[in-house]
Amino acid sequence: MKLELLGTLFLSDKRKDLLMLLVERPREIEEIKNTLNGTSSAIMTQIKILIGQGLIVHEGDMYKLSNMGEVIVNKMCPLLKTLNVYEENRDYWQNHDVNYIPSSLLNQIEGLGHCELVEPELDRMYELPKRIENELFKSTYLMEVSSYFSPALHSLYIELIRKGINVSLIITEPVFERFRNEYIELLEEYLNKENVNLFVCACNIGLASSIVTDRFLALSLFYKNGIYHNHALMSVENGSISWGESLFLHYRKNSRQITKSEL
Repeated sequence: MKLELLGTLFLSDKRKDLLMLLVERPREIEEIKNTLNGTSSAIMTQIKILIGQGLIVHEGDMYKLSNMGEVIVNKMCPLLKTLNVYEENRDYWQNHDVNYIPSSLLNQIEGLGHCELVEPELDRMYELPKRIENELFKSTYLMEVSSYFSPALHSLYIELIRKGINVSLIITEPVFERFRNEYIELLEEYLNKENVNLFVCACNIGLASSIVTDRFLALSLFYKNGIYHNHALMSVENGSISWGESLFLHYRKNSRQITKSEL
């Protein structure tokens, strides 16, 4: 019976879709058929299986989750969402190092929702992908955690800062030293702006970059062999933005703010 129920829940996409639809509210068969884009006979086959498992009940013209069906599906939702995040970009998650994502946030990876792999155009391989750049200029704030020296620090970001966008950056000590040694005038401008906060993290960040704004999250990880390729998983869902802000705050706790006195 245990294996039969697991098969019911996880071996049929149609049943999963049906359960996820009914967890929102009870529905009539026509609405179910139209929403799931299936025939009446195919939908009824799945409904009968789920009724037989005690997960769905039929009341009048409506189909809804049973009490235990609601409990089970609500427990199932985070797992299904996690699987969706993984399956959408399986190659990325398999080949990149997730060890520096805090375990508490890795356990909430379903919060990323739908992610798209965004890569730069061939004529700007070392710059931010154009889509991310365009979204930055529509944002009201930018929060980034980064362990490498990005060209955006001395080109794009100063434009955002001058435009009045609030910018908060957490970088590593080596990145800060390079910034101070090679771009001192630019660094001074950063620190003279009220809409800029610059932090240096005392711990090993380990992520290539995590950019979060009020519009999107862009997460870029190193390959497992330590190589960095300029691409990112991008999500515009509210849950991903909240997730990215939590990641920023995690590293913020281990960082010191840079002031003009350190120049």
